[in-house]
Amino acid sequence: MPKGKSMRLIHFQQSKSKKMQKIDGVLRDVQWEKLEPLLVGRPGDSGMCGRDNRLFMEAVLWVALKFGSWSNLPPQFGRWRTSYMRFRRWTKADVWRRLSENLADDHALQAMLGAIVTLGDEHTRLNTERSIRRTNVKIYGRAMASAVSANAKPARADELSSSWVWLVTDDSQTG
Repeated sequence: MPKGKSMRLIHFQQSKSKKMQKIDGVLRDVQWEKLEPLLVGRPGDSGMCGRDNRLFMEAVLWVALKFGSWSNLPPQFGRWRTSYMRFRRWTKADVWRRLSENLADDHALQAMLGAIVTLGDEHTRLNTERSIRRTNVKIYGRAMASAVSANAKPARADELSSSWVWLVTDDSQTG
């Protein structure tokens, strides 16, 4: 690694064992110094503060750059669900995109934040699709329950798919 580009090692305690482990961090100290003042959740901010913003950033970068899943996040980063929920909140608040726009002068940091923005956009898309599917399942379930309770014969699949066609092609209205 070139001089001046050394990576900071992140130290943390593993449960009650007092044994220190090390993780090679992705962020260089110079990049962290640019990024740290822009992050929310610092001590002194109103509301909750993150226990270790740098460790959280390293966890997000681990998932974004290594294409890992949140549930496979190494335990050295803390609880994966905690990191994931914080990531979702920051994605929803568009924190990643704003950070990326504010740090356009550091191309390496810009690339890392771009990967996080892409990850956030993908999670938003998947969550939206999942929400739509759940809503559709609920609507279908209510419709089926309503049909059964009214002793109506449930519509066949071919009737459901073609029942809207007569609304569009009703020739009795024309001519």
